[in-house]
Amino acid sequence: MKGGNSHTAYLTPDQLRAGKRFKAAAISFFDGMTEHDAALLKHVSQNARDQQSDVLVIMCAYDRKVSTAATLPTVLLSPEERWHMLSEAGYRNIFPVTITPDPHSAKQIQWPADPSFLLQHADTLTPGADIWEAPEFKGFLKKMVHHAKEQHWNLDKTFQKYPMKDRDGLKDHIANGQVAQFRKRLGYAFPLGGYVVKGNMIGHTLGYPTANLRVADHMKVLPGQGVYVGMVKVAGQWYQAMVNIGIRPTLDMENVTIEAHLFDFNEDIYGEWISISFLERIRDEMRFNSLSELKLQLDKDSRTAREVLEKCLENSSADEFIRCPGIRSS
Repeated sequence: MKGGNSHTAYLTPDQLRAGKRFKAAAISFFDGMTEHDAALLKHVSQNARDQQSDVLVIMCAYDRKVSTAATLPTVLLSPEERWHMLSEAGYRNIFPVTITPDPHSAKQIQWPADPSFLLQHADTLTPGADIWEAPEFKGFLKKMVHHAKEQHWNLDKTFQKYPMKDRDGLKDHIANGQVAQFRKRLGYAFPLGGYVVKGNMIGHTLGYPTANLRVADHMKVLPGQGVYVGMVKVAGQWYQAMVNIGIRPTLDMENVTIEAHLFDFNEDIYGEWISISFLERIRDEMRFNSLSELKLQLDKDSRTAREVLEKCLENSSADEFIRCPGIRSS
């Protein structure tokens, strides 16, 4: 896995075995990097006397390769995006745990998320509230409590009853196109990354060539249909853009497409990785009687998008749309 020019450097089980014992560890999904996640990380950092190098971050994620992905919950951030945000916050010791469906029973946790294995490598282990609440972790937590008591390890239950209201409705915000509300609550723009694939070239014909995105992570919640403004990262550079998500009813299409028109940009990027950071939704998807009507609306959208972008970027903190820069998965 890669992020820009850097590599997604997860700790491996062998590295964890061979490495030092950490003063504190946190285990959570860290999906969305919400207020809960910030509180959890602050808590374990204080347990480690504010030395982030002495903190082990155990990051859980559902297996995105399974064929039954439709039965798994959608996510706000891909594992690569979560890794990037944790790294940007200064955490370097990140250990991934994959949760995979068990075809014979309920979901279970796949090794190496073994309680005794994890407890052996940290003086204090703190599960987040999402771990205490997740049904697939009940057996895991039961074993963890048993091992901690038996071996006199310190299992920190501070977040066992911690409210998770900060995650309530976030996926609904995105699915309903309320990307501005997402930004307001979490302080960064919702990211969506993937590869540019060939489309039907109608946008190019109308003077609005688009980069058609094939989303890399099929478990990510997608913004609802409509036209948005945002920033698009291509080869390390950010460009202002308007983005259409929908079924293109004017062309009698049925499948949902994600098309980004980058302003002041004229390069061939087929096959390239791009990442869209959504700032605001400017209108619903519409059906037009002709391509000429569509062209007139696109002209109007372009003017509106530039005005909205100018206001968004004037009133935004410098890092609001770059906390999750483009991540490339190999």
